[in-house]
Amino acid sequence: MRLTHITASLALIFAASPALAEPTAEYPSLVGEFLKGCSEGELTAAAREAALASNGWTKGDVSIDPKSLNISGAIDKNFDFAKPLTISQWSKTIDGKAMTALVATYPEKRRYPAICVMIAPDVQYGWTYSDALKAGMKGLGIKAKSTDLPHYFEYASKLPDGRPVRAELFGRSQALGRQKAMHLYIAF
Repeated sequence: MRLTHITASLALIFAASPALAEPTAEYPSLVGEFLKGCSEGELTAAAREAALASNGWTKGDVSIDPKSLNISGAIDKNFDFAKPLTISQWSKTIDGKAMTALVATYPEKRRYPAICVMIAPDVQYGWTYSDALKAGMKGLGIKAKSTDLPHYFEYASKLPDGRPVRAELFGRSQALGRQKAMHLYIAF
């Protein structure tokens, strides 16, 4: 009986302690904004820019290099986002914090000739966003491919028109330099 009381007391302590509580997403609206701006409707760079503009994003000067989205030292021509032909940068406040979006295009012969990205600052764990992104990608018919908990989630498939598509959530993005950041992107 005494052990039951101790166990119950410990459970109450853990539940009441914010430091011991399960982490939650810092920006609950972020994945929904990503899906609206980067993946709903036609997957073209022009359609993504139009979606961002119609959802309250403001176009500004380009300060982020999409090359920072490469997460490995090895350059793979399929996933190398350096040297875009065109790039536009957008900003919007989401859940009280300034966010950044990018739309970039690449030569048509590349596996992914366009990419739409959202970058969030000050993210502790990427996995707190993974369930919402997985549901959004499933709705597009894009399947989960790999994960490296707690920060990396990859999705890939083919669109109905046969084009390859790849999406990623990376909770240790280098897009903002040394600042903790997470990026979400869809390349098509």
